[in-house]
Amino acid sequence: MTDSARDPLLDIRAGDRWLVAVAHPDDESFGCGSTIAHAAVQGAEVTLACATRGEAGEAVQGPVGHGDLGVVREGELRRAATRLGITRVELLGHRDSGFDGELPVGALCAAPVAEVADALLGLLRELRPEVLLVLDGSDGHRDHLHIGAAAREAVTRMDARPLLVEHCLPNSLLRRWLEEMRELRPDTAYHALDPAGLGRGDTEITDVLDTTAVLDRREGAIAEHRSQVSPFDGLSDELRRAFLTTDHLARVELRGAEESPGPEHV
Repeated sequence: MTDSARDPLLDIRAGDRWLVAVAHPDDESFGCGSTIAHAAVQGAEVTLACATRGEAGEAVQGPVGHGDLGVVREGELRRAATRLGITRVELLGHRDSGFDGELPVGALCAAPVAEVADALLGLLRELRPEVLLVLDGSDGHRDHLHIGAAAREAVTRMDARPLLVEHCLPNSLLRRWLEEMRELRPDTAYHALDPAGLGRGDTEITDVLDTTAVLDRREGAIAEHRSQVSPFDGLSDELRRAFLTTDHLARVELRGAEESPGPEHV
């Protein structure tokens, strides 16, 4: 753990340890890839915990979309991790829950939050990271929300806590995206989306990182996920850069140890 006088998010040093917890392969690249690469370039040792192998993803047509999708996506994950500078990948062994519908056997969302938190707590105990990074789940995907809840519980069960940080997409940026999508694809369901409900409220963002210097790493990682359609495909160059060169983060304030359920002394 870092000393209390240093801000581990803004003052990253060689040898710092970060744990990134995501639900699916490509979350690390499509989601928080620039922040990961930024930390790695500054010298942090980044471990990625991925809860599933993304079996419920919608594979693109062609050779990369055939065969066992979980195997394909795990390979993509490991190659993308190398591009971002991640030093270690841990798979937690759950199945992809899908966005909605009946849960498959072994699905992440079928596992109690406490059980998923146990796995993350084991990594937190081993690594003692300065920072734990997750997606904020504001896209509504139930797996993203589930792994985020597990991360919160795991941290509250520690005495020496890492800084818990959520990667966010601010409402102002997603409003720009919606305007562009409505113009590019006027016949799609984008017309029905409520701009006010998109992403995270801008006032909740606590930190904004300029990640222009690691754009090549982020782009390389995104390109490794060939079985999936990138959410940035088809965007104008200006909007694409807005997504990929500026990361928006929110620090999570957790309850005191005396209020948290079942504290762990580590």
